[in-house]
Amino acid sequence: MLNYDDFVKSMAEQVGTINQDSANDAELLQYVCEEVADRISLYLNLRPNTDGGFEFDKRIVKIGVRIVSGIFTQTKANIAGTSVDTTIKSISDNGQSISYGDSTRNYLATASDGELFGGCIELLKPYRRIHVVS
Repeated sequence: MLNYDDFVKSMAEQVGTINQDSANDAELLQYVCEEVADRISLYLNLRPNTDGGFEFDKRIVKIGVRIVSGIFTQTKANIAGTSVDTTIKSISDNGQSISYGDSTRNYLATASDGELFGGCIELLKPYRRIHVVS
């Protein structure tokens, strides 16, 4: 079992293996690793231990690395402004004019767990804990 800090550190160290670009922006990588650790702990319904921290199974590290790599790439593209969601703002019928609205998508805040974790959600399901309300 790994505590929160060790889990984040393990993901940050290993993500460079599958995402060479991550070495160029250590601050963004750290932020994404922390965000993924938080989202995984919420998804798995982890409860704080006696020290107030969370314990992660070591087998989840590589799953987290895969998730971090995808989110890092997406976030880097959003920051650079190369990934913009273009939506239709208005349409005119006879004049045949279309105007588009550009808005950068806040990927981490708006993505559902299924979208954020992608194909890894099936790998995380066996580690999910039941939330019992009494």
